[in-house]
Amino acid sequence: MDEGHNGMTETPMHIVLGGVRGSRPVSHPDFMRFGGATTSVLIDNGAGARIVIDAGTGLQTLQPHLSVPDASLPVLLLFTHYHLDHLIGLPPFAPLYDPAHRFVFAAPPRHGTTVRQALDRLTAPPFWPVAFRAGQQFLDLPATCEAPYRHGPFDVRWCAVHHENGCHAYRIDDRATGASVVFATDLEWRLSDEAERKDFLRLCREPRPLDLLIMEGHYDSEAREGWGHSRWQDAAEVARQVCARHLVVTHLAPEADDLTLEAREHRLQALCPHARLGRQGLSILWQRGDAGNV
Repeated sequence: MDEGHNGMTETPMHIVLGGVRGSRPVSHPDFMRFGGATTSVLIDNGAGARIVIDAGTGLQTLQPHLSVPDASLPVLLLFTHYHLDHLIGLPPFAPLYDPAHRFVFAAPPRHGTTVRQALDRLTAPPFWPVAFRAGQQFLDLPATCEAPYRHGPFDVRWCAVHHENGCHAYRIDDRATGASVVFATDLEWRLSDEAERKDFLRLCREPRPLDLLIMEGHYDSEAREGWGHSRWQDAAEVARQVCARHLVVTHLAPEADDLTLEAREHRLQALCPHARLGRQGLSILWQRGDAGNV
C-alpha cells in the first residue's frame, strides 16, 4: 500500500508530543510542567511527510508544525480509537477549514465503525455547526496488518490492543534513516491475553529493534482493573522485553500534579534509565545512527 510519492530523504525523524494527559484535559498551574492537553503526537521527516496520531486537545499544540500545507503529500491522521479525549481537538482545528490543506483520516475498523462514520458522528449537528473545508480522504486500514502502509518515506504498521471499544497501537519506521517509534495508548497490559501480548511485542520487535517506545502509563500502583489503562511499571517492563532504546510514558493521569509526576519519573528512571515521562510540547529529534535527542 502506498500514499503519495516514494521519494526518501536523509532528514531526521522529528517527533512532537502535542498532549500527554489521559481521559480529560487539565487547566491548573500545578499541572503545567507536564501539560494539561490530551493525546496527540506528530511524526515528521522534515521534508513534507507528516503523520499525526490522535486528535486530543494537544492537536492545538501541533498546529504550528501543520500550518503550512504541502502540495505533494497530505497529512496522515491516524486514530488509535474514538474515545472523546483522543478526538476532541479535531473539530476546532484551524487547518481543517483551509481548502489549501489536505488530510487522510485513517484507522482500522473497530466494532463495525469506520473512520468516516466516527468523524461524521463527531461533527454532525447538534454537536458541531461547520463543515470541514480542507481536502479529505478516508482510509479504512485492514483489521490485520499484513503489509505496511506507506506514507512518503514512512512505513506504518499496527495491531489491536486490549481496550474497551477497541484500540490500535501504531509503529512508524522511516525507511531513509532507519528510525522507528511505536505509539501505544489506552492499553491495559495486565488484562491483555497471550495473543494480544504476542502481537504487540511483535510490533515492537519487527522488522528491526525499536528505537523509541511511547506507551501509556496512566496509573501508578493503584491501577483500576477493567478501566483500560496500564501502570508506568508495565510500560517499563514492555520496554525491557523489547529492548527499546528509549521509553516515553504518556497518557498521564489527570489528577496527578507536577510534584506527583516528578516523583513518579524518578522512580521510573531508577528502573529504566533511558526513560522519562512525556511532557506537552516535548520535541524528539532522531539523528541517523544514534538514539536521538530524547
